[in-house]
Amino acid sequence: MKLFVAKLPQNVTSERLKAMFESYGSVIDAKVITDRDTGMSKCYGFVEMATEEAARDAIDRLNGTEMDGKEVLVKESDPAPRSNDRGGSRGGPRPGGGGGRPPFNSGGGGGDRRSSGPRPGGDRWGGGGGDDRNRSSNRYQDDRPKKRYDDDFDDKPRRKRI
Repeated sequence: MKLFVAKLPQNVTSERLKAMFESYGSVIDAKVITDRDTGMSKCYGFVEMATEEAARDAIDRLNGTEMDGKEVLVKESDPAPRSNDRGGSRGGPRPGGGGGRPPFNSGGGGGDRRSSGPRPGGDRWGGGGGDDRNRSSNRYQDDRPKKRYDDDFDDKPRRKRI
């Protein structure tokens, strides 16, 4: 069973993490995750234990314990995402279209506004009631008159430029 260990102190190594869990059962692998660029610890890691009973015992006893002044979090790890789950292009072309979001111009589904048909209530893009298109371009959307740039200067005398 794989465990997720977080809130580790910055100076913890994979060997120290493995030693921490070995007293509760056989440890297959222990790894502290490090930053690719700096090589420094990201303060979390993964421990894989041989049996589920040992893993449960380690979770019960080590979760919330203090290590170098920091309270450590230990819990069961979520399954690792696979390339097909991400919807990315790492796995190559997916048979059957895969899943995830359809391409923009696919024409099937709610992703493309142009092909989605009229929407109720007349919203801005989809048509429907057409309220926005029929309404004057009054930015206040009420009965106030539209303010134009020239309105400020109508009642003021203009000076001649020399």
